[in-house]
Amino acid sequence: MTSTQQRKILTRISSVEHDIAELKRVRQEICVSGTASATLASGQGSRSYTHLDISKITEAIKALTTELKQLRGMLAGGQQSLWSTVLVVY
Repeated sequence: MTSTQQRKILTRISSVEHDIAELKRVRQEICVSGTASATLASGQGSRSYTHLDISKITEAIKALTTELKQLRGMLAGGQQSLWSTVLVVY
């Protein structure tokens, strides 16, 4: 993989992570504060969500999380780790 491809993947990872964080914030804001609607502005445009769209927000988070895993896999060269978390025991 070339350094240009790696840079593009890293840029997309950063964008996806930001979008996931914003969607989680919007979902929490709508659920907790009783707000009727919220707006998410990202590099891909602006979207508005309402109470009726909570399931759509959750679906978008799941889709972005899947994309994030795929991007990280591409960056790692397709090597899959057996353990996602390694605990150190002293």
